Amino acid sequence: MIRTKWSPLAWGKGGVTRLFQALLLLAACSASAACNLHPSEQKTVEPVTLAIATLPDTALCQIALSRGYFAAEGLDVTPHLHRYGKPALEDVLQRKADIATVAETPIIHSIMNGDRISVIATIATSKRSNAVVARRDRGIPTFEQLRGKTIAATLGTTSEFFLHSYLIAHGIPVAAVRIVNLDAESIPDALARGDVDAASTLSPYTTIAAQALGTGSVTFEDPDVFRANFTMVATPEFVRAHPGMVTKVLKALLRAEDFARNRPAEAQRIVADFTGQQGEFLRDYWNQAHLAVTLDQALLLSLEDESEWLLRKGGAREKAVPNYLDYLYLDGLKSVKPAAVTIIN
Repeated sequence: MIRTKWSPLAWGKGGVTRLFQALLLLAACSASAACNLHPSEQKTVEPVTLAIATLPDTALCQIALSRGYFAAEGLDVTPHLHRYGKPALEDVLQRKADIATVAETPIIHSIMNGDRISVIATIATSKRSNAVVARRDRGIPTFEQLRGKTIAATLGTTSEFFLHSYLIAHGIPVAAVRIVNLDAESIPDALARGDVDAASTLSPYTTIAAQALGTGSVTFEDPDVFRANFTMVATPEFVRAHPGMVTKVLKALLRAEDFARNRPAEAQRIVADFTGQQGEFLRDYWNQAHLAVTLDQALLLSLEDESEWLLRKGGAREKAVPNYLDYLYLDGLKSVKPAAVTIIN
């Protein structure tokens, strides 16, 4: 069975109907998968609450729900749906959920300010998830004209880190722009109204913002600046108390990974139902993102690099980069797919 708690911000206009349609489908598929097990295969059912960002980056979670892979592992899932990863992480930190889907930037902010988090796995990576969308009528035909402009970003997320990295990589001091903090879902409307000159945000909000402005928008991307890592995280206490449950979650996600790779059209339809994103956008995402359950060295380097950035800009309680090996739970993924763990420790 799937029980759902969702944030009012989890779905856009017309999304409530789509939400319930998707959840009815998920519940039916999950129940079907569980009921079709042979009696000898029936497993003890364990409740688990997953805080899921309704983004393409969580495609493997969405597929595992829809296809009944979690149920087949004996997990009774309650999804908490959020627009993006930062509030999903807050669910775990506030003990409202057991496991969350979140990119690495909110993780380093939390850890550098005293929270204890265990990263269970990466489930998606992308070098094109983030971009800066600007208004041409504000005199920004090229990135050099970002100087002196007001740029929105969601502080504490990948959109802030990408903006800093993009500006520095292209020779613009961060102090040369004015950065304002907006929730990701508010950014497209704020840019369309002209409240800001440009915005650094993540997919699908980059697409939504650009479409709202039409030919009046210009988008700045740089795949060499940043690789986003979308992960599954929990508290160390949960991992220690429920290692078997973590393993079951990983097994379900690995089945979803195979499905996404071998049946991409069907997988994209599942994600379209879940996120409300259009087929063309999802096809583009599928072509550039890597949907796989891993724990790789690049994740460790990203955590360390972003922590160095946070120390330089201030806003962290810690005064040094922590040893992130203490925050990565390697045993779970090693137990089900050792080759997927390439972190040197």
